[in-house]
Amino acid sequence: MIQFKNVSMSYDNVTHALRNVNLTINSGEFVFVVGPSGAGKSTLIKLLLKEIEPTEGKLYVNNVDLSGIKPKEIPFYRRGIGVVFQDFRLLPDRTVYENVAFAMEIVEATRKEIRRQVPAILGMVGLSSKANSYPNQISGGEQQRTALARALVNNPSILIADEPTGNLDIRTAREIMKIINLIHRRGTTVIMATHARDIVDSMQKRVVTFDKGCIVSDEEKGEYSFED
Repeated sequence: MIQFKNVSMSYDNVTHALRNVNLTINSGEFVFVVGPSGAGKSTLIKLLLKEIEPTEGKLYVNNVDLSGIKPKEIPFYRRGIGVVFQDFRLLPDRTVYENVAFAMEIVEATRKEIRRQVPAILGMVGLSSKANSYPNQISGGEQQRTALARALVNNPSILIADEPTGNLDIRTAREIMKIINLIHRRGTTVIMATHARDIVDSMQKRVVTFDKGCIVSDEEKGEYSFED
């Protein structure tokens, strides 16, 4: 479970990115986080990844107070979170297989575990035939599927997707969402920040809308309800 309790975040004591946010996301939920640019979505994600600390309030993940995690414990905490970004962030000099395997190498998985897990996850995202290709040899959709495989290869309990379809055409975006929805149905908690109105409206998941650092609506089966 993820719980924000009276969380505020200010940059340089001037810019108020989040204002007294109270939000609970239960294990296994799928939540869209929406809102205009500058509403606080990116700050929410940075707090969850413990890249920044809240100015006020408390943030709990699986009943652990993140403020109590020591710097040396942060890498271990992040192992339980898979992250997918809009710009893929693949290593250009490594193949699809090597990009995904790298995520396992970081957590010191054995070679045997890597040889077993990487082909399985590539098969799940439909990239078995692209294992030996480099990022510049595959399409944008295939690059994003590689990024998804990398995020999932260590079996995280939480998947954070930050505008994962932002650079993709409509058809490819829908293919990516099918994979993310499959991941969710297997029990992974999914938090997705997006501006993709059609995706939010079609999937009928919980929608939390931010504006000026505040939660302005929280609908169990909501729609994209703001204008940029």
